[in-house]
Amino acid sequence: MDLPYSNSMKTRREFLSIAAGSLLLADTAVLLGAEEKKPWKIGICDWDLRGVKPADAFTIAKELGFDGIQASYHVEGDDSLANKANRQKLLAAAKESGLSIASLAMGILNVQPLAITSEAEGWVVGCLDAMDEMKIDRVLLAFFPPNADMNEHKDHQPLVVEKLKRLAPIAEKKKKILAVESYLSAEDNIKIIDAIGSDAVKIYYDVRNSSNKKYDIFREMELLCSKKLICEIHFKEDTCRLGDGDIDFPKVVATLKNVGYEGWVVVESAAPGDWQESQAANAKFVKKLLGR
Repeated sequence: MDLPYSNSMKTRREFLSIAAGSLLLADTAVLLGAEEKKPWKIGICDWDLRGVKPADAFTIAKELGFDGIQASYHVEGDDSLANKANRQKLLAAAKESGLSIASLAMGILNVQPLAITSEAEGWVVGCLDAMDEMKIDRVLLAFFPPNADMNEHKDHQPLVVEKLKRLAPIAEKKKKILAVESYLSAEDNIKIIDAIGSDAVKIYYDVRNSSNKKYDIFREMELLCSKKLICEIHFKEDTCRLGDGDIDFPKVVATLKNVGYEGWVVVESAAPGDWQESQAANAKFVKKLLGR
């Protein structure tokens, strides 16, 4: 008569042991960060805020539905981050709004190319100093027309490599990323980065720019991410809101998820009509894509 009772007790003990073990594993998974990953953050370029002053940019971006801003590094002017006081003002504005600075961008290199502008190398060093003080990890280095397209000016490529070889050790020491954005193919970008030979130089990928050049953006994202080279990405349309053009953004997101991209998605897009309404629609579109 004791045997059934003993089996029952044993079964109960086993059940409680298994349940306790499951709870312990669940707690351990949470501690180890195995819970569901946080959603990607969504930013907007400050030049898409139509002249809004830096002190007000975060407030507007928050109202539009963004998590942060890609801020311009101007080498001179009232709002230049070469001025240390402006750095602190921008950080204070970000803190007050609860938003973040996704990255910096040096658009000046579009018209005063790094390759052939004697002062440009010093500008990048100054930007790295600002990044160090402001605790910002990445800066976009722009290479586009009318003067700096490395596709059209192939003689610029070795000059860019030469200068980035000198800049990369400075970035490495500060643990910062120099992010090249250009019209080059994934393969040509890889050649340049291999020639530089530094993990501090990566790619800022823009789906619209690459699509305009007729590259297979999905294959490119897979290739570049397989080498851990895309550090940040622009979601962009030249003439319409996101989702109204010919770029398959659901496939873009699926591709980025498949290759393990975890950085910011920064909107740099046309805003027809009321620009605030359009940028709010862009933010909403990206959030829906990302399941937020």
